[in-house]
Amino acid sequence: MAHKAKILICLVLCCSLLGGCSMIPAELDPIVLTVDDLTITMPGYFENLITEQVETEMGGFFLYGYSEIVLTGLRDTYEIFENGIPTLEEYANSLIQDNEVTSEVEIIDGLTTFTYRQLSKSDSYTYMTAVFAGSEAFWMVTIGCKTLNFDSARDKFIEILKTVVVV
Repeated sequence: MAHKAKILICLVLCCSLLGGCSMIPAELDPIVLTVDDLTITMPGYFENLITEQVETEMGGFFLYGYSEIVLTGLRDTYEIFENGIPTLEEYANSLIQDNEVTSEVEIIDGLTTFTYRQLSKSDSYTYMTAVFAGSEAFWMVTIGCKTLNFDSARDKFIEILKTVVVV
């Protein structure tokens, strides 16, 4: 299952790089990132948090926040869907099912999202994923941090996800 591999890659990278997300600094000039057919506008403080940006062979990107937050984006072209292109909710449900995470699809401020927790050896991390449809592909954009800090960061995460534009 391609979805499972993608989320597992994200989780391994996220868990190895995250330390928390409780200290989200004051606003700076925003950063605009464009990869393929996706554009996301991130708060300026990301400039100081990004330790690595990698475009993936599968289509997508990873932005590693050294200890505060992590943001990942993965692209699934419509070609992989044998039974027609699903709705955003169906796509999100397939990600949940394929990756065996405990979650339900939730519509938040017009975003199709799901939130889930993963345990590492020493900590728990919470991730919020929003899915988007473009003319050629779906995008899965995930942002996360330590579970202990998620509630205080949740609204900021939603604001970041609301900036995503896929053409």
